Order: sequence, then structure tokens, then C-alpha cells
Amino acid sequence: MNYSVRSILPVACMTAVMMSFGCSSSSDNDNEAIPDASGLIPLNDAALAELEGIWDQRGYGNVYEYDGSRTTWYAVTENACLEVSTDPGLAGITSDEVAEASYRLQGDQLALALPGEAFALRLERLSALPTRCGDAVARDAQGVFDYLWQTFDEYYAFFELRNVDWAAEYANKLPTVAEATDDNALFGVLADLLSPIDDGHVFLVSDNDDFSPAIERGLNLEIGLAFAAQSEADDVDVWADDLFDQFEQVLVSRLDEGSVTEQGPLIWATANGGSIGYMMILSMEGYVLDADDEAVDVSSAEDLAAASAAMDLAMEDLANTSRMIVDVRLNGGGNDAISFNFAQRFVSERQLAFSKTARSRDYQSVPVEAWLEPPAAGAYLNPVTLIVGADTASAAEIFAIPLSRLPQVEVIGERTAGILSDVLVKPLPNGWFFGLSNEVYLDVQGESFEGIGLTPDIEVPVFQVENIQNGVDPALDRALGM
Repeated sequence: MNYSVRSILPVACMTAVMMSFGCSSSSDNDNEAIPDASGLIPLNDAALAELEGIWDQRGYGNVYEYDGSRTTWYAVTENACLEVSTDPGLAGITSDEVAEASYRLQGDQLALALPGEAFALRLERLSALPTRCGDAVARDAQGVFDYLWQTFDEYYAFFELRNVDWAAEYANKLPTVAEATDDNALFGVLADLLSPIDDGHVFLVSDNDDFSPAIERGLNLEIGLAFAAQSEADDVDVWADDLFDQFEQVLVSRLDEGSVTEQGPLIWATANGGSIGYMMILSMEGYVLDADDEAVDVSSAEDLAAASAAMDLAMEDLANTSRMIVDVRLNGGGNDAISFNFAQRFVSERQLAFSKTARSRDYQSVPVEAWLEPPAAGAYLNPVTLIVGADTASAAEIFAIPLSRLPQVEVIGERTAGILSDVLVKPLPNGWFFGLSNEVYLDVQGESFEGIGLTPDIEVPVFQVENIQNGVDPALDRALGM
């Protein structure tokens, strides 16, 4: 079991490169929700010819021009259009992946389900590129500042939820732009502009630095405070590595000897003489490994296949247990499709997991839905205790929330991070990039957990340095009935 000190940063949730259609959207002219890929038809080389043209992903500020062999991506606001990149194929779909994709084209409305992605995306055909796509975009400090502010103003969905007056922030920070005479100063100005937004999916990345305005919580906060309070060690990384070794020892001491199996981020074992299953899911990505057990950069479809295969093994090994503990307290997210694949192992009938909409300043898309399909091998319907915490974020919450609605599941631990929206990644005119939240996820009961998180049924500490050093794990001990 290998742990490392890591910041629970939003980049963990960026499962696709920037040149990707990414998330789903729709047009005001089509009020029919796309439930899943079941209403779509397979995409093939002949069908690709129908998709040549220009496509607008409303609510996301993305326009794509597909000429039959390559796709050019434009990031657009009301006032600017920035050509970002050109990549082979339709949004980077390889020829091997075309057969796994599906679509529905009705007039100017396109629904497209990509392999390895949880939600179908919605695009609207345009007759031509926006006229501003022929205009240059200012790349000086003022131009970069305005572009960042304008993109957030149009597409960030949670200013009210986060209690941010964005127009006032522009006025307050504008006088400092003239002082940004080099990259370091400009980065500081942009970071100051974003600083009031307490959102783990908001970030800024330059060539040499990165920043997220999210208030530190959970594991990293606990480690920082505990390290500052001690005087024996002077290297936080070495000190934290020792702490994680102790945490591992605490966990293993409660499990049956020799029962621990590890497949990348998925670890499983038994306890209490084989009667209780234990599963720790450290991530919703990174399941394709090299010879050194390091995660390999692969497509979402390949990662999903590897994750599903690992979970097949775990569920088979734990099938005869009388109850199971599923531990996602340290899971910072990944791919929604992996989250749904894992969650559906616990359902006996098809059911809605989430719907989501893109919500920008002047637009709200129709919902796009994702459903849980019961596993062919049979669902695990015995009692389940789900352990969550403040580091349970993004795709890990996408897993935990529908699981929490199941009758056999009890949730213990601490409130989760409350950052569910996919990260909308955007470039800046000077080559830097940033991320923001523009989607609202609603669970089967129509409830949003953005900025709130999932509150456990029973609150128990999940990662406290003093507990670890004393050989105590209140959450796991509670789950085991100790």
C-alpha cells in the first residue's frame, strides 16, 4: 500500500487533455434530455462525414471546426475568440475508438457519447465560425486579465453559492494590472483575482507555477498543522512519509493476515476471519500501470477498462463476505465513468445516478443523465459501510452520493469536499491555462451537493495525526464494529 503526501488539487479531476469535447451540453432548441448512450447509434467512418462542420458547445465556451480529418478548437467569450489547437480526427477520437463511440444527429443538434466518458455531450451546428474568431486577442497583462475575468463572468456557475461579487472583484483588482510588468507579477495579480473563490476546481497554471484559491482542508491541513507543532523533524515530506507508513500499519493490523491485494489505486482485503470485506479506492483514475506499477497516460476508455477489470477481481474475492467496508476517504477524484462503473456493483436494478446541466451567466442547458446498470455477475447487496472525508472529492463524490442512497449503505466519516462539477479547462492568451466549474450535478432526488458535500450518517474522524500515531483509526474501527 503506497501513499504519498499530495495536494488534493483539481488537476486530479482533469481526465482528458485540453483538446477534448469534455463535458456535455445542449441547445435551447432541444428540450429532450439525453438519458445515456442507449438512444444513440454507433459512430463509423461513413457517419463521420455527416459531422463535418462547425459545432458550438453552449455553456462551455467551446467551438469546434471538424473538416473530416482534424478538429480545431476555439475558446470563445462574448468579446474574444482564441484558437487553441488542431488535432487529428474528431475531437481526438482515434480510428480504434470510433467504433466504440455513438451519436445522434437531429437537424443541427448532435449528441455524442465518447468511449470512456460517463455523459453524452451536446453540440449545436453553426453555419460559420463567430466573426470574432478572425480577430487578434490581446496578450499583454490587461488582455490576459480581461480574458480571465470575462471567461469566469460568463461560465462560472457558483458565484452566488461562493458569495463572490465578481464585478466588484474586477474593480478592486484592476488598478494592480498596470504594475504587472513581468510574468511573476501577472501571475500574482490573476491569483489575487481568483482568491475569493473557495472552489477546489478553480485553478491557474503558468509555465512555472500553479494556484488554487480553495481553502485547505482535510489531510493536507491536518499534516501541515501537526508538522508545524512538532520539533523533531525538519523535512515535511520525510515526516509525512513516516506518518503514512504508520497509517498503513494501522489499517493492515485490522485486516486478515495475507489477505491484502492491490491493483493500482484499488486495494482490497478481508477482516474478521474473512467475514468482512474491505476495499480502499484511492483514485478514480490511474488503473493502467507500467512495469514499475506507475500509472500510464492512456485514454479514458483504456483506463475505464483496466479499472473495471480490477474491480471485477475485487468483487469476486469479496463476494462471499457478509458485509463490506468501502473506503474513499483519501480519494481526490478522476473519471466519472469509473465512479459509475464501481457504484453499479451495488445496485440490483437500473437507476438514475445523476443528471447535470451547464449553467453560465445567461444560459442553462437541458439535463444530460447518467444511469447505473446492474452488473451481469450479480450485485453486492449485503450491508455496506462507506467511509468518506474532506478529501473525498469530485469523481469520488460522484461515486459516494448515489451509493449513499442505496438501502444497504451506511455512510460514516466526515463531510466530503463538495466539488462535483467537471473542470472546464481554458487557455489564456499568453499560453497559461486555468480551470473553473460550470456544471450543476443533481442526484436522483434532485439535490445538489456543490459547495455542501455529502454529510455522513455518522460523523467519525477519518485522518487525525494523533490517532494515527496512537495506532487508532476511529472510522475503520467503527465500521468493523470494534
